[in-house]
Amino acid sequence: MMCARFLPDEHRGDIPSGGASLSAEGPVERLSMRFQQWVAALNQRYVKALDWCLANRLKTLLGVLALGVLSLLLLPGIGREFFPQVDAGQIVMHVRAPSKLRLDATEQRIIAVERFLDELIPPAERESLVTEMGLNPDWSAAYTANSGQQDSVIRLQLNEKRSRSAQEYAGVIRRAFHANPEFADLRLDIDTGGMISTALNYGASSPIELTIEGGTVAQSLTIARQVRDRAASVKGTVDVRIQQRDDAPYLVLDVDRGKAAELGLSAEEVVMQVVVALNSSVSVHRNFWIDSNSGNQYFVGVQYPEDVNRTLSDVLALPVKGAMQPTPVNLESVVKPRRTSGAVEINHTGLRRVTNVLVNIEGRDVASVAADIQARLADLSLPEGLHLEMKGEFERMNETFRQLAVGLGLAALLVYLLQVMLFRSWSGPGVIMLSVPLGFIGVLCMLFLTGTSLNVQSLMGAIFLVGIAVNNGVLLVEFANQRRLEGKDAHAAIREAATARFRPILMTFLATVLALAPMAIGFSRGHEATIPLARAVVGGLLSSTCLTLFLVPVMYTLLLKRVNPLIDLDAEMNAPVRGGE
Repeated sequence: MMCARFLPDEHRGDIPSGGASLSAEGPVERLSMRFQQWVAALNQRYVKALDWCLANRLKTLLGVLALGVLSLLLLPGIGREFFPQVDAGQIVMHVRAPSKLRLDATEQRIIAVERFLDELIPPAERESLVTEMGLNPDWSAAYTANSGQQDSVIRLQLNEKRSRSAQEYAGVIRRAFHANPEFADLRLDIDTGGMISTALNYGASSPIELTIEGGTVAQSLTIARQVRDRAASVKGTVDVRIQQRDDAPYLVLDVDRGKAAELGLSAEEVVMQVVVALNSSVSVHRNFWIDSNSGNQYFVGVQYPEDVNRTLSDVLALPVKGAMQPTPVNLESVVKPRRTSGAVEINHTGLRRVTNVLVNIEGRDVASVAADIQARLADLSLPEGLHLEMKGEFERMNETFRQLAVGLGLAALLVYLLQVMLFRSWSGPGVIMLSVPLGFIGVLCMLFLTGTSLNVQSLMGAIFLVGIAVNNGVLLVEFANQRRLEGKDAHAAIREAATARFRPILMTFLATVLALAPMAIGFSRGHEATIPLARAVVGGLLSSTCLTLFLVPVMYTLLLKRVNPLIDLDAEMNAPVRGGE
């Protein structure tokens, strides 16, 4: 309906049969006329260039091959990462104070950090600031990254009016924090990945994790410190830290089992009553009360009144009794207190104790930083029984890339086999599939020129390109095969096909590229995840469309010069049956 309304009607005589002149009555018609003239002129120039390529096929092939080699040389300059960084507007800061601090002392340090953030980030760009401090010794401990009273998680949410991205603000915060002598005893690491990155990384807050397994605790921590120092010297690494600490103060109550037995108490009864006194009976015995009216069930727990001024003497004065000793005795009579230090947290992998060195990245891609870290650790001497492995996002990135490479190969094979069935030929689809590697030339060039990394999204764009790029080759080969059925040779058939199919190929190319252009440019924040996909497809279409228009005709005249699969197979299938055949 819109075409009938706005475009000229050739049946009314507006457009002569020769197409030499156009009568333009309206602005849309005039624009259409100019565009048609431009396409016609471009088609003529293309035919002249195609004639040169068909006359110089070796030079054309060498030129395309040189472009392919040059694009591969760009590969080392293209960064690799698992998933593109997305400006989710959220900054998660993990702040760790000295292990010896009590919760109230940690609170005072975090108040100073919050005041520092208030001064650093304008209130007009800040939406909320929430802090999770300490660790509740209950089931809720499973839902926080904190390991004790010295840890805090500060969640800073930026609003839509922010002048900088979350990654840029993270860099500003990090540099200002380390330059402030007030925070010299605090350790900071920042995560700006948001929910998508956290889900893809299985909850990990750092893209690179170096895991040390085996050996004694002292050996593992010694090697971890060496790994940390070497990794921190690599350009682009920030927030390099050892996850585990071994300096937490502990008050150990050693149960005198002999004396407890004399009083009719078991070691388990003594321990359980201490836990109840310092926490709640809910962590030891689960008691429920069911409301008969609503049917709801509730935990019922008993605990001592909280007292922030409780001392060791108060704890040792706690009454203890058991099944065999109904008369309470003071806890001091069955335990011996001693102070020591130990691990803040203990991690295991496959039942083996591990030490983790975590590395954040700023200004570089994951693969480049990981390669430099591996080079720095190449000459590191490990004691017997210790094993060092690089995990985290880097490990999952390599695994995902391998899977996507297999998917890319299967996609190309499936498209080829589908064309074999449709064309009933092996050679013709082979010529068409040459448009796929031509698209990869543009993908690599586009990623390199725009500074876009090779990631899951850009690889998905390359896979999409397999189905899109072959369309142009199908148009050329299918049209040429029809002309060869009419008796024309391969050269004349593919030249006529290229001339006739230039316009639909150009229109398909323009429609796809113009539709993806806004996504490839990325006008707003929070859409960084789709930019690599769009840029990969646009770059691939640019090279695939331009080179397919020349390479496919050249290869068609080379590979199908004497063999016409349509004529051969169709003739055999449609020929009358003779004799006993």
